[in-house]
Amino acid sequence: MSPDCKSFKCVKNGFKNDKQRYLCKNCKSSFDAFRNHFTYRSKLSYEQWDLLIKIAMLGQSSRIIANFINTSTLSAWFNRQKLMKSKQLAKTQKSFKKLSGIIEIDETFIKEIHKGNFKSKDDPRKLYIEPNAKNTKCCIQVAIDENLNIYAQVTNTKRLKRKWVEDNLTNKLIKENSLLKTDMHPLYDLVAIQTKCKLKQVKHNASKKASYYNLKNVSKVQSSIKEFLTHYHGIGFTNIQDYLNLWKWKYQHYGLNPYQQSSLLYFNL
Repeated sequence: MSPDCKSFKCVKNGFKNDKQRYLCKNCKSSFDAFRNHFTYRSKLSYEQWDLLIKIAMLGQSSRIIANFINTSTLSAWFNRQKLMKSKQLAKTQKSFKKLSGIIEIDETFIKEIHKGNFKSKDDPRKLYIEPNAKNTKCCIQVAIDENLNIYAQVTNTKRLKRKWVEDNLTNKLIKENSLLKTDMHPLYDLVAIQTKCKLKQVKHNASKKASYYNLKNVSKVQSSIKEFLTHYHGIGFTNIQDYLNLWKWKYQHYGLNPYQQSSLLYFNL
């Protein structure tokens, strides 16, 4: 398929640098199979990409990646961003299914590290930053159903807000007549109403053990997210979702060893 016009009317068009090229009969553009791959126009070798993928999946920093693949820290960070934003990561995710049955929902928070002072007065990131603040909280909404389908989405706010709930936690995400298990946050009443589901809320203060038992699956997911993100530095509102997508990919392919993970991402064109 042509990456420019999305047409399937494509034919082979010779080789360049040992890579098969194709010609689109519709828009006349020429491209190769790696056009939308994260290795496209990359100066890193296959061995370097292989190491980068394996180390990135371990949650290591750009500096550690740079030391292993023998490149600069900036180059390691940039190429890891390409990996996280790539279509390969999206294509090899398990297909989305509506959350159904017994659904555990809870919000969690991570520290956001701000680098720079955002000189532009109109920078949207300034809306959530207190004067002279270095670390602020960022809310992540997490949900998991009885079939272990997972939803993890950053809200780009310091706490859960009504407008975000109205736009995101809808019947497009949650199947009707499901059972929602949540904490006592008042906005989950709204979720139950707009998805036509039953709601069971658990008091944290009554018994911590009982609370954990009722929300144990979502608590495990939250712990996994925090453990994965703890090694990264410079995570902000603009890129937290990319890191969450990388975590979700790893969580879904938990049974694969690092070599299999690398092969699945690199060769899935």
